[in-house]
Amino acid sequence: MERQPNLLLSAPLRNWQEFQNTLARSTGVAMCLFGADGSPFSSFSQPPEGCLSTLRGGEVREPSCLEFYKGLFDSLQDKACFTSCPYGCKLFVFQVSTYVQRVGYLAVAFPPKVDVQKQKVVFEAKARDIYRVVNEVLVSLIEKNLLGLRRLELNSIYEISRLLVSTIELDKVLGLITDSIVILYEVELCFLGLREGDRIEVVQAKGPLADLVLGSQWLLTEKFLEKIFSKIELSRFSCEELGAFLDKKVTDIGNEVSCFVYPLLGGLGVVGLLGVVLSPQLGEDAMRNLQIYANFAAAALTNALLVKRLEEESRTDFLTGLLNRKALLEILNLEIARSARYGGPLTVIFFDLDNFKEYNDDFGHLTGDVVLQKMAEIVRESIRGVDLPARYGGEEFVIVLPGTDKEGALELAERLREKIASQPLPHRRLTASFGVASLREGDTSASLLERADQACYKAKKNGKNCTFVA
Repeated sequence: MERQPNLLLSAPLRNWQEFQNTLARSTGVAMCLFGADGSPFSSFSQPPEGCLSTLRGGEVREPSCLEFYKGLFDSLQDKACFTSCPYGCKLFVFQVSTYVQRVGYLAVAFPPKVDVQKQKVVFEAKARDIYRVVNEVLVSLIEKNLLGLRRLELNSIYEISRLLVSTIELDKVLGLITDSIVILYEVELCFLGLREGDRIEVVQAKGPLADLVLGSQWLLTEKFLEKIFSKIELSRFSCEELGAFLDKKVTDIGNEVSCFVYPLLGGLGVVGLLGVVLSPQLGEDAMRNLQIYANFAAAALTNALLVKRLEEESRTDFLTGLLNRKALLEILNLEIARSARYGGPLTVIFFDLDNFKEYNDDFGHLTGDVVLQKMAEIVRESIRGVDLPARYGGEEFVIVLPGTDKEGALELAERLREKIASQPLPHRRLTASFGVASLREGDTSASLLERADQACYKAKKNGKNCTFVA
């Protein structure tokens, strides 16, 4: 077969590997792109089963592998085939082509720990979805580069959006949105801001100017945000305006850029915003296509945020925001296993508010709820980032302390006890009784918590407002 020119190399694909890696993470596949001449164009994203020892740096370099792929591509008649590589890796291979010429080949392989026999049909459907996205994006890039056209751009957006709305993990949705815009539009900056209460925080940014905006936060009452969310279409900003709300010097950004910000609105109301900074300015068709994509992005983010909220609610206590009892037991089991494997101490603090039933009876459950929320706040302010606080039930709280011995836990318990006793509360102050227990050989989560609970019970029996160690 006569070798064809590698059209991939004529497309502006400086960000292809990152885009490909994002696709692979979003769909849980291993994938690699080859040029029309059969040579690897990209490295494997998520090395497939059997290739961990043969891939170096993710690139296909093993002579037998290169020979296999080139021979397969030469004989590939259909758009796709299912085959096995010399090392037994199961994969689907697709032709990638424009309307007039073959561009290259896409290999989508089963990632490690996937049962090929049981999941072949499901995986093939996923592989074909990946192929449609890759083919449309590459054709759009090559057609635009060779012919100066963007007529296939909308097809690319549609295929990527199909993946977006079926992805429920927030970090994968964020990555797919920004990486796809960077590669389709060659932007200087693409950033996503998510709503966090009364503010917008930029949680994802890609492109050469990403460092200018990542981590920025703005209150929803800021004038430029009011401008963005007062309508459903994009808002245009000048270079000076962009520099002002990024709190950067205009010279840091460049004088020739255009900035467009899209409001992301969904079933949750204001979800966030999507910003695009590029030079030169996009045409009207491209602007309309970006607006369509922003609408898909808003729907995908809404879905992912709803799933995240449900997951958090299933693991956290509604009133205090601490871990609930179910999540506590799961985490404690993991920490016990980690301590057994790697060594190191693990200690649990169990504390119970004294005379809380009487307080509730005297002043009402709403006032009691305020007290419980205050206890959670005191705990969060007093512990390290690695410590794990939970509401065990009622007025009972547990703190899991990885890497902390009995003496360190006792010191924290005493500090908490004194802080609670001196804390101003509605109507009157309260105290708490504490129990401390360290992990012993053979302990389970149940036995460790039981000993901490019994130590707390002894503190109650000993007059309350004190700490006992199991």
